[in-house]
Amino acid sequence: MFGTHDSALFVLSGLLLNVTPGPDTLYIVGRSTTQGWRAGAVAALGIGAGIFVHIVAAAAGLSALLAASASAFMVVKLAGAAYPSRRYSFRGSSPTC
Repeated sequence: MFGTHDSALFVLSGLLLNVTPGPDTLYIVGRSTTQGWRAGAVAALGIGAGIFVHIVAAAAGLSALLAASASAFMVVKLAGAAYPSRRYSFRGSSPTC
């Protein structure tokens, strides 16, 4: 089992995972290169806002509620699936955002 003597290894692993580019980094770079730095900045702010909402929901106990209740999890899944279809139904066939 890991103890307090392994905390340096934990911190090093956490730092390496944080600096590794992921899909959000690739999305920001793609938006910046194709549409300019303002679109990249908006994408970065949008990702940051989404992460903030996720952190607040986790701190409020939403994760524990969804893990305990299958019906609450289903409601969140259906709402998440309905959002893009509702959002893009009022626009043309190709979304701009």
